Amino acid sequence: MTFLFVVGCSTWFGAAASDTASDESGAGEETGDSTSELAADDERVRALTNLWEGEYPCLGPMLVRVAYVTDGDTLYVHPDDGSAGRKVRLIGIDTPEIAHEDPAECFGAEAMAFTSEELLGRLAWLTFDSDCIDPYDRTLAYLIRDDGEAGFFNRVLARQGYAVPLTIEPNVTYASEIESDVAEAQKEPVGMWEACP
Repeated sequence: MTFLFVVGCSTWFGAAASDTASDESGAGEETGDSTSELAADDERVRALTNLWEGEYPCLGPMLVRVAYVTDGDTLYVHPDDGSAGRKVRLIGIDTPEIAHEDPAECFGAEAMAFTSEELLGRLAWLTFDSDCIDPYDRTLAYLIRDDGEAGFFNRVLARQGYAVPLTIEPNVTYASEIESDVAEAQKEPVGMWEACP
């Protein structure tokens, strides 16, 4: 396992205007859920209190709506308090790349599709570890959609075979749990561990 040490700033910065998603409309149409189902889901997420976070988080939990997904581990969100949108990179995991300048990696499209299906247009909690910003001005966060491990989306991606561990100091609170989740996915095998040579 390779460890990358990054010194970051723990101040919350707004994303550039070009980083904010331009289309938030049609959340029910995008997810296939009715308006009443989405409203009930919103109320359930708002009520969550058992939120996974780092031992010394750089920020308190933030309720957000997922506006746009760029790949399996990166998304744009709009805080529920109406503040500026943020580009978020999920802590502790790395999903296969989709096609940019380089060719797509095996299972990159599937990881992006899974994240979109699970999160697009929905409320979620962002929680934080020691550093909040990476060198690319992305907000580093854990994403929580429900109570318990089943709602800890960073770990869901690892456990279902969509991600490998990516441990970057000092955001290491759940590194061993994520490594265990990936090991279980490899053992079964599921996701990329089954589909990719």
